[in-house]
Amino acid sequence: MRKIKWNEIFVPKYRIYLTIILLILIGASILMPKLIPTAVVIYIAVLLFTYRKNLNMRERVIKHLNSFILKLNTDESILEFPIPSTIVTSTGDILWSNTGFENLFKGINKEKYIENIIKELDEEYDSKFSAVDKEISIHDKHYRLLGNLINLKRKGMREPVIMLYFIDRTDYYRLYRMYEDSKDCVGLIVIDNYDEVISDMVDTERPQLLAVVEKQLREWFAFTGGIFTKLDRNRFLIVFEKKFMKAFTDSKFEILDSIKEITYSNKIPVTLSIGIIVDDGTKAEKFQNAISAIDIALGRGGDQAVVKQNNKYEFFGGKSKEIEKRTRVKARVVAQALQELIQESKNVIIMGHKNMDADALGSAIGIYRIAKTLNKDAYIVFNHTGIAIDGLMKKLGKQYADVFTTTETVLSKITDKTLLVVVDTHKKDFVEAPELLDRVNKIVLIDHHRKSTEAIEDATLTFHEVYASSTSELVTEILQYVEEKFELPVVEAECLYAGILTDTKNFMYKTGVRTFEAAAYLKKIGVDVAAIKKMFQNDVDTYVAIADVIRNSEIVHNNIAIAICANEIENQAQIAAQAADELLNLNGIETSFVLVNMGDYINISGRSNGSLNVQMVLEKLGGGGHMMIAGAQVGNTTLEDAKKMLLVAIDEVLDDSTNTQN
Repeated sequence: MRKIKWNEIFVPKYRIYLTIILLILIGASILMPKLIPTAVVIYIAVLLFTYRKNLNMRERVIKHLNSFILKLNTDESILEFPIPSTIVTSTGDILWSNTGFENLFKGINKEKYIENIIKELDEEYDSKFSAVDKEISIHDKHYRLLGNLINLKRKGMREPVIMLYFIDRTDYYRLYRMYEDSKDCVGLIVIDNYDEVISDMVDTERPQLLAVVEKQLREWFAFTGGIFTKLDRNRFLIVFEKKFMKAFTDSKFEILDSIKEITYSNKIPVTLSIGIIVDDGTKAEKFQNAISAIDIALGRGGDQAVVKQNNKYEFFGGKSKEIEKRTRVKARVVAQALQELIQESKNVIIMGHKNMDADALGSAIGIYRIAKTLNKDAYIVFNHTGIAIDGLMKKLGKQYADVFTTTETVLSKITDKTLLVVVDTHKKDFVEAPELLDRVNKIVLIDHHRKSTEAIEDATLTFHEVYASSTSELVTEILQYVEEKFELPVVEAECLYAGILTDTKNFMYKTGVRTFEAAAYLKKIGVDVAAIKKMFQNDVDTYVAIADVIRNSEIVHNNIAIAICANEIENQAQIAAQAADELLNLNGIETSFVLVNMGDYINISGRSNGSLNVQMVLEKLGGGGHMMIAGAQVGNTTLEDAKKMLLVAIDEVLDDSTNTQN
């Protein structure tokens, strides 16, 4: 039997009266201290009287209940009722049960079980509670638990009891599970680096390589008994029952790593992108969604599986370093399409991400120059500055003062023919002014970050190249294909060069042939490389602040450094990012994370030499980026809690990697 709690000694109505009397006596005692002894005596007398009345009431109710239960026990038809049933009190005591209930709970502590069921409703019996309806499991069988509140009245008093019924729904659950398991999943498999792999292979070995890849895929998929068919030279369609999905996810799509081990004369390992749709819908809808999933996988660098289930995306793999695989054809096509959109527009609004950095500023300036060349008014949304672009803003000077405008000002300039160009981000919540996305009819998206599921949708034109070093590099390529008579001022070329320089960490990360070609184009215009590097040099105070962050770092998993940037440091976000970069220069450190409190959120900067995918780690915290450079903003938490969340995310990614290798 459950112990009676202190707040159950008196019924709620009595507790209210006793509280009111206590407050009155306290008030009187404050006004007339001499009444304190009298007040104490009076209140004790009231308590004793109420307690006695409460006991008398409970005794009468119990007597009435016993009479009621006796009638139930003497009614054989109720005792043998085929549905397990019981009557319990609001305190969790079992007053009566039939034979079905007793048989159901053989080997189970039924008192404790019932107490747990009504525990969360215990405080609501007198007012809110009216019925129970929940699904439970007992002895590997499924039941629907129904309950009705019965208020027993006797001489004006009320005592709630509950009649519980256990409806066996095991067969229904079995059929439902069979139905769910038999649903079709539709997926696409793409050899995402097909052209790069075969480009340098011996002609006679190309068919052999592709045949081995297809054979391994068929063998990996064969246990499902599903449909596996080749759609194109590097694309396959799979259809299988949902019950096999767990085997794929449990193995972390091991086929991704197996395929990379295939070698002939290919210098580049074969990588796959897989998109699978588990959600409901027609087969045609699932196929279209599978195409979208493949786009996400490719937008994140390939070599991974994207599974959409319950309207959520889950990612597997993505551990390979990205290989540059872009052609100038796309840059030329995008440049032509962008010019046409600008010419059709009345004005152009350009927007980067929050806390604009050099890459966002440089790419925005490049788009601004295209619009001005086509004689269109153009504005860059800019709400606040920071140390990351202070030097560039000073270099641009007052002649660009009218170019940069706040969200409030730019809202008044929007018309039906306004074109919005979003640069250096593709996430809805990361843009400088999210409200603009719903106010314009045409949006152009230019970005280089790995694709997220929170991407801006329905863009009229998208130039999203995850293999590029920076958005400034992409915009520089577009500039070279502008058909109008075009001149790029040196100061604007320097902004673009600064964007490339900062995102590549002085051409150390994600730097390909195209990166140097873009830099060379800007250098021809007259960029002073030494002056730009000098612009990003730190003063003594900043250098000391970075050193303090590094000195207080903590090493986990032998090669991962985690540091916290002190709140009193000025320009914390920039210092945290630079500290994360510097930590990688230390011997034995392969990955670094630096956390800083920005007031409304905790900012996390992640860096890696490629041994750990920091994008996958910070995606678990709502962030993103690239394999070696990523960031996240975690709201409604503290530095310590954010650090704990980060450690959990690191462990999960490392565990996934270990399990896949095993």
